[in-house]
Amino acid sequence: MSQKKIKNPNAILNEAPTVVGMMSAVVEKGGSIDTAVRDVAKNGPERSAAMFRAIVVKADTRQISDISCGISEMLSSLPAEVAAFRRSIHMVMAAAVSTELSERRRMLGDASEISLNGLKEVGENYSTSLNIPCMMIFGLGIMVPMVLMSILPMLSLGGMLGGSSIGTTPITIVTLVLVPAVLLSLIISVKEKNPFLKRSSNMDPKYIVPVLSAFPTALAVLFVTKDMQLSTLVAAVVSGASMLAYTATYVSSEKKREKQEILLQDSVFELGNRLIAGENFETSILKAIGIRTECSPIADSVYREMGICRGDSCYAIRESIGKISAGVAEVFCDVYRCSLKDVRDAGRLAVSVGRQIQDQDSVRKGIKNKLKSMTDMMTGTAAIFAPLVLGMSVTMLGPISKVMDGVEFGSISSILSIYLIELCILVSVLTSFLSGKVDIRDITYRLGLMLPISLVMFTLCSSIGL
Repeated sequence: MSQKKIKNPNAILNEAPTVVGMMSAVVEKGGSIDTAVRDVAKNGPERSAAMFRAIVVKADTRQISDISCGISEMLSSLPAEVAAFRRSIHMVMAAAVSTELSERRRMLGDASEISLNGLKEVGENYSTSLNIPCMMIFGLGIMVPMVLMSILPMLSLGGMLGGSSIGTTPITIVTLVLVPAVLLSLIISVKEKNPFLKRSSNMDPKYIVPVLSAFPTALAVLFVTKDMQLSTLVAAVVSGASMLAYTATYVSSEKKREKQEILLQDSVFELGNRLIAGENFETSILKAIGIRTECSPIADSVYREMGICRGDSCYAIRESIGKISAGVAEVFCDVYRCSLKDVRDAGRLAVSVGRQIQDQDSVRKGIKNKLKSMTDMMTGTAAIFAPLVLGMSVTMLGPISKVMDGVEFGSISSILSIYLIELCILVSVLTSFLSGKVDIRDITYRLGLMLPISLVMFTLCSSIGL
């Protein structure tokens, strides 16, 4: 069978540990491969769920003989880049037909390890692939404008010697149009290759409003002071403060949610231990979640939802926990369904799944730490290093303009101020993509942090007299 062309194979490998974990949760408690595939098709990660849904549809419409046949066909059609995904799913299929519990658990453990190793390899390859584009962004973002500032006096010599002066128009076009265009193309290429990018997004245009506040502020200050650089600085500071204020609630709630999600993942172990001790599911889940102070509101929500769910405990779990972490909510639902048959088996399932979650989280944290160095470098470039270098370049043009009588470089500061605004916007987008988010709130928050610092740094450096 011919292999499918997948736009981003690494994204499949990123989903592999989650898919293997979901299938293992079904198979370990004695479920069939058919049930495991349908669970992934319904609740799994987006890309893998789409592939598994296609298998389910073919099986239900009798286009294939059974689910196992469909999985084999699907796996054989995948490209070589996702070999770890293929091997781990084959291992799960082998575990599903094993009659010995110990052998089944060993196979499932091997499947989980294979998928995690594939994820580690993806993270290392992606972080390594960022070196060249990030260095290009660093070089283009700083060196090209700095070189243009260095050769500007030579370009202006024509006017002093009686010839035609080139002027600042070509430099303006290169600085404000060509360089940002190249940087944007590099950022898009980085985004397309990111296997950890979350496809869900919030692109509500209302979060652009604080950015737009810069324009009337700049016009008002320019009208009063007639100073372009000062108006740009004031607009950057005012709009930056507005952006931070506008997104503060989101940032605070997102940090709280991420912390609660980590604690909920840890509570899966606690739930398993209580179920193994013989407690019922309802009591165990409330105690497992509520024992942590940060999660006590979630435990209260679970209690309320359990009271009004009319026996549909999975609905109550999704309503109360799904807002914090849909993945953990589905784990609790799986454990609940298993507890209807045997409470202690459900406890062992919870402990096993909890261990898988911790292994996945450990791998992803390691990858995130590697990417953080790139993010910090790009942020430092836009906020500090670029305005520092360009500001000093403007400072050096001051004495040159006095020597070259009749040549003015006054507009250069304004051009570079606008360029730094563009650079901050582009780096905000880049760092948000590197963190795995496509969210205008995150981009706006990052821009609100970088923009005022960058413009203040540039203004101070360009104002230093030699």
